[in-house]
Amino acid sequence: MKKDFDVIIVGGGPGGLAAGCLLAKEGVKSVIIERAPALGGRFRSVNFHGCRVDSATHFFASQYGSAEKTYLYKLFNHLGLPLKNKAVPWTMGLVTKEKTGKIDYFAMDPKLGAENFFEFFAFATGVSMGKESMKEIKRIAAITEDMSLEECRKVVNVSFADWINKNVSDPITQAILHGMGPIVGAPIKDVNFGMVANSMGTFNRVGSIHIWYPKPGPLEDAIIAPLAEYYKDHGGKVITNRRVRSINIEKRTATGVVAQDESNCNMLEEYGSSAVICAIPIFEAVARNIIRQEYLRKDWVESIRKCSELAGHDLSGFFLLREKVLPEKGYGWIHVFDADYGLPTYVGDCTLGSYTDARVPSGKQLVSAMIPGSLEATNFGLTAPMEKVREAYKRWKDAVEKAFPGFKKAIQYEGMNLQLNFTRYAYAVVPVEIDFQPPNLKGLYFAGDSIRSVSTQMSDKCFHIAFPVCESITDYLGK
Repeated sequence: MKKDFDVIIVGGGPGGLAAGCLLAKEGVKSVIIERAPALGGRFRSVNFHGCRVDSATHFFASQYGSAEKTYLYKLFNHLGLPLKNKAVPWTMGLVTKEKTGKIDYFAMDPKLGAENFFEFFAFATGVSMGKESMKEIKRIAAITEDMSLEECRKVVNVSFADWINKNVSDPITQAILHGMGPIVGAPIKDVNFGMVANSMGTFNRVGSIHIWYPKPGPLEDAIIAPLAEYYKDHGGKVITNRRVRSINIEKRTATGVVAQDESNCNMLEEYGSSAVICAIPIFEAVARNIIRQEYLRKDWVESIRKCSELAGHDLSGFFLLREKVLPEKGYGWIHVFDADYGLPTYVGDCTLGSYTDARVPSGKQLVSAMIPGSLEATNFGLTAPMEKVREAYKRWKDAVEKAFPGFKKAIQYEGMNLQLNFTRYAYAVVPVEIDFQPPNLKGLYFAGDSIRSVSTQMSDKCFHIAFPVCESITDYLGK
């Protein structure tokens, strides 16, 4: 087959764009094939009754103490692109019908390190942690602080819940750790200890995980637009409205792709290349037979299957208020816990449009919700009945109304969407960690956030993966 490009990149989200820009800087001829009409993936903006806002709330996380030490910053610096940020307090908010109109706040304090868990316990339960539990938490923090990435990768086959049950004897500490689902982002029985250990060690190493957001936003303007411009200016080609049907594998080597033109009656097109980057979620690629299972090792297939079990939807809500009901100063992002369910129950996040630099009509207020679909109370999966979605949506609205009376009455327009969760599918308990290159195939690479559970956190992860992918491909091509 004719080699149309050095590299074909399947998917034009942040991960595919990051890899494409790094390759373009090295003079590698590549094309991004994207099924949507435009690049951006889950960093796209939505237009909502005169507002322009992120399609879902995605704050960034640093395990290194500051935004400037993240891989997104490293990427922009490497490409010579400007990037600014603002810090976002990692804030918990507790509401109850007994305190209507009042919300109790708790934010992680980098000065406290692992002792943040003492404060979080007191915030969530109303009582102070005992000395034995404090001692046990400090012991666990010291263990995770000393674990290297290689050591963390050795325990991706152990669930966090099983590790607790085997290694923690104090019942109060067990209860605290078992209640970390909202912080981890999924039930702890479903996530591997390697990922958790890598994250928990951050508290001893640099004080706490640092949350930030590009300034100004939204993400499509701050990240996608400059990367797309750089990519095209440096010789990268973009083909949209194409759904890749298969990655061609010949003699255990990737040779190109077959795509269908969704703007032209699904006409098939074939493109040849020396290497292919699959920058869509790996479990989606396997489920759609873009990559056939028989080409992958059995342990990889099983790991991909386990990740797919956590590949549920998150629910985003958009609320345009006639007037400003929530305070604009103070916390712009809140993890909302409702105490009226017995133990405080996490119902989702509340974000102000002003905090993410959304465009909002004068005199009005935009409030966004992010309701994770990977918790036991939600668990939308990919095919949740709308009754379950509406129940979670109502639970979130009721909790916000308790904290800010008049919220519901002030809603002029509201809407919601469902989209694939970010990163949490890679937290699965797996027999082997999925990496950016299958060990038994040549010329095929994986980018994005669905691989490497032991990595950087949240939205920064796809930018982390782009660097070793680019380095490996340039070596493979002899550039």
